[in-house]
Formats: sequence, structure tokens, C-alpha cells
Amino acid sequence: MVPGVESVLESPNNCKSHPRARIYKVGREARCFYHTEVIIMQQSIFVGIDVGKDKLDVAVKIQETNSAAGPAKRAHEAWVSKNTDQGVAEIVKRLHAIKPLRIALEATGAYEQRVFRALRAAGLPAVIVKPGSVRDFIRSMGRQAKTDKIDALMIAYFAEVRQPAVLPLPSANQERVAALRGLRADLLATRVAYTNRLENCDPAAREEIEPFLADLEVRIATLTAKLNAAVQATPEDAAKAKLVQTVPGVGPVTAATLIGELPELGKLDKRRLSALVGVAPMNRDSGHQRGKRATVGGRSEVRRALYMAALSASIHNPVFKVFRKRLEDAGKPFKVVMTACMHKLLGILNAMVVTGTPWSPSP
Repeated sequence: MVPGVESVLESPNNCKSHPRARIYKVGREARCFYHTEVIIMQQSIFVGIDVGKDKLDVAVKIQETNSAAGPAKRAHEAWVSKNTDQGVAEIVKRLHAIKPLRIALEATGAYEQRVFRALRAAGLPAVIVKPGSVRDFIRSMGRQAKTDKIDALMIAYFAEVRQPAVLPLPSANQERVAALRGLRADLLATRVAYTNRLENCDPAAREEIEPFLADLEVRIATLTAKLNAAVQATPEDAAKAKLVQTVPGVGPVTAATLIGELPELGKLDKRRLSALVGVAPMNRDSGHQRGKRATVGGRSEVRRALYMAALSASIHNPVFKVFRKRLEDAGKPFKVVMTACMHKLLGILNAMVVTGTPWSPSP
């Protein structure tokens, strides 16, 4: 008996080398032993979940690979569960039993968060993918028909082909920081909108707007205090906030944004982090043509905070001041200069968090 073997199946049809060959099933592998010949059956399992407000369409793509004869068999399995705690628990139980290599879900207005968090809490490799990327992939497959079941299967194929990276999850406190920061940003935008209306408005409207803005100021001040308290709520987040603010140009709002919206800071290399945020220039070359580099996608809230920090640093931080002047002297447009400053600032912040070293203007 082979150590670790779960079961033994005698089947002359499963191994052509000898009628008395035996198939030893070890986990997801089936091995055929006779003398020195070994045939390995390996399963690759990928899952796609089409998320709706009330239901979850799950598609499981299974491929068995035979080490002797190449691809042996493809199989699909699909079912529908309710987007409730009970339905999600059923999905987690069934997927935990088959141990897929990747589980992909489309971002669908936060309706995917319940099942995504449950899957990650169970130790399963679940990732949230961009709907636009999945749509482009489906279009490239030549699929014309569209149903929730087909979409789930296409997401499973997308997970197999692209195998998106499983990124670190934010902590509970980081999620709280992100929620408070987002609400504060919304209130600030509301204050700007109503302040602008005061310039040319009817006296009757002014009587309504002025007390509203006064109340809004109180709410913003209260929310800012709560946000600062949330940043200091855990030693890890407090230390990270203090560390990044040693860079001239990075203030409390930028620090809170990085903690809440970018939990990957200090956990990824600078190239992946820049692409994740959307400050990495992408090539646009074809043949002899060399197109202009441009940033694509990313996290808009983090970019917005980085922009303000980079703008301040390019004025008051001696290192970034020299860097900005060098690019401007080379004739670079303002947007290119600021994107380069954002890229440089993010790389420095990431290195600081990795090493735990505060800012120093020296190399």
C-alpha cells in the first residue's frame, strides 16, 4: 500500500499498460502503478459566480489532465443559491469540499461582498474581478447568448485563463477607516456644491442653505474626529499612519486613505502596487509605432489623495521639488509630471512601510 493513499480501485480500463494495474487515488490525483509506470490524473477546478441582488449563479469548471495522454475530460457543474446567509453557507460548504484553484466574482454594487467575505474567511482563493474585463473576455470568446448561468461559466473560464491574484484583505478596522473616509469625502463634496449655490441664489433658498451648511460643518468636524480615532484604533494602523506622515506633503487625510483604501501597501512590490492604484504608465506600441504611455484603471480615491500629496510634496519637499523641476525642464506636460511624482511617492511610501523606516531626504 502506498503511504497516504485514500482508496484503491481495480480497473483494467483505467490503465492500458497492464490488465492487473491498480489506480491509487491520492487527494485529487489518481495514480496508476504497475512495475515502474505511473499515470497521474490531475484535476484543475475553477469557479465563477454571477452575483445578483437576490441570487448567486455558481458554475464549476473541472478539467482532468492525464500525464500520459494529455487532456482527458472536461466537466461543468452549476447551481443557483440565494444571496442570503444560508445560501452563502451552502456555497462555501460545497466549494470547500472540492478545493478550487480560483473563485472569481464580478464586482456588482457590493452585493458580492457577503459571499466574497465568507469564501475568504473559509480560506478559499476568492477574488473580485472587474466587470469590464469579464465582458471583454466573453466578447473574445464569441459568445452571443447571455444568461446568468452562461455568465457564471464564462467567469469560471476567465478565472482559469487569467488566474487573477488573490490580494490581501483589509482588517475590520481598515474597513471602518475606509467607510468613514468615504462618508467624509461625500460630505465635503456636498458642502462645496451648496456653498457654490449661495453665490447666486434666491433669498428664500439662502434661508434654507445657510442653516444646512452650518449643520454640515458640525457633522464634518464630528466625522473627522471619528476618522482620526479610527486610524489610531490599532497599533499597526497607528504606526503606519505616523510613518507615512513623516514624508513632507503627506497629511492625515492621505494617511487615512492609504490605510483604508490600500491595505496592500507594504505587502506588494512597487510595480504591482503602482498598477493596482493606476499610476503605472502602460505601453501603447505596435510595430514601428511608439504611442504615448498612459495610466489605466486603478483606485480613484487613492489616486486623488496621492495627487494632492504629490502636488504638496513637489512644492515643499526638497526631493520632489528637484524631481519636478527636472521633468519640467525636459519639457514634460504638467499631468505627466504629476503622475510621475505620484508614482515616485507611492514607491517611496511602500518601501518605507516594508522596512519600517521613516522618511529621509538622503538616498
